[in-house]
Amino acid sequence: MKSFFKHETTEVTNESRLVQQKVRIIQTISQSGQGVTVPEICKELKISTPTGIKLINELQEDGFLSVAGKKKTLNGRKPSIYKLKNDVGFYALSVEILLKRITVGIIDSRLNTTYYRQNTDFILENTPQCLQKVESFIQECVNNSGIQPENILGMGMGITGRVKNETGESLTFFNFMDQPLGEYFSQKFDLPVFLNNDTRCFGQAEKIIGKAAKANHAIVINLSRGLGTSLIIDNKIVNGGMGFAGELGHMQFGNKEKVCLCGKRGCLGNDVGGFALEENFMEKIKQGQKTIVDFPEDISSLRYDEILTAALNGDELCIKLLQDMGYKLGHALGNIVNLLNPELIIIGGKFARLQKLLLDPVNTGLTSSALSNPLNHCKIEFSELGDLGGLKGAAALVFSNYKLIKD
Repeated sequence: MKSFFKHETTEVTNESRLVQQKVRIIQTISQSGQGVTVPEICKELKISTPTGIKLINELQEDGFLSVAGKKKTLNGRKPSIYKLKNDVGFYALSVEILLKRITVGIIDSRLNTTYYRQNTDFILENTPQCLQKVESFIQECVNNSGIQPENILGMGMGITGRVKNETGESLTFFNFMDQPLGEYFSQKFDLPVFLNNDTRCFGQAEKIIGKAAKANHAIVINLSRGLGTSLIIDNKIVNGGMGFAGELGHMQFGNKEKVCLCGKRGCLGNDVGGFALEENFMEKIKQGQKTIVDFPEDISSLRYDEILTAALNGDELCIKLLQDMGYKLGHALGNIVNLLNPELIIIGGKFARLQKLLLDPVNTGLTSSALSNPLNHCKIEFSELGDLGGLKGAAALVFSNYKLIKD
């Protein structure tokens, strides 16, 4: 499969032209999602009907296509609808590298997950040793996936921190090499690698298969350990001039007394996110407040996931901390609503499961800062993609490159 899409030649022959036409037929059918007819293929490729029939028949013989039914027409002969066969294997190797976990998946061109493995016994560090751990884990997953390497079209990778997606450079982590991170992995795995920030990948998944699929203007919040934001404007993900767009967590909406990891004071990410939640919880416990959270003797090893679970189970302290956080997030988002006039705000990440607890305080915060007219035309929704959102978005980078999906 991979060689089929990588068919390249400097000599234009009838054979090479037919191969490229077959590739375009597969791309057209894959993008449609509904199947297409021979007349539709011929119109899209600007080819004659006999040529279209010949190419479709050959793709059927090669095992790529099958007949999915007949198209309804008012009169005349009903043309056959062709779809990709269910067992056609176009796959992406998808990798998500976060501060405290790494996830690897094999994703097909319909963005279904065929293999998935996560390592939570992982801490992201900017060291050669950590890079080696990442490489070894990816290789182990590929070996165990059961997918033939020739069926993997490329690697999509989402990593936390600053990323220059056009050059494949990670500027925050693994920045000690004399080559871009994408190029490094491309050489190691003999695959084209498409790299972007993890939140941008999550936003891409929301845009293609999530709540933002029908929105032209949306803000996608990735609320987990940190606070990330993807912007969708005019139905396109905004990367910015160097790939750094969407840094809501470093806008000055937070506590001016706190110093952020970036070295500045007042960053919203100091007040909103899993890291901030852990800090706030530990501070309240030291003040003697009570909780049902069974925290370890070394409270610094507590994970914010446990605080989220306690809140869902009715813990008063955890609920109060999350409601305060929701108000601060909403107040900051109100300013962004005034600036960008989105029709939709999606809250995703680990915090998305707190829908009922977060919705009211976020709305209250929004009301405190947003103008009424743009706010009245902006909906708040919670992502349903779960932990697989970023992974599927990274895979979409691969399939978008081969024009197998509409991005």
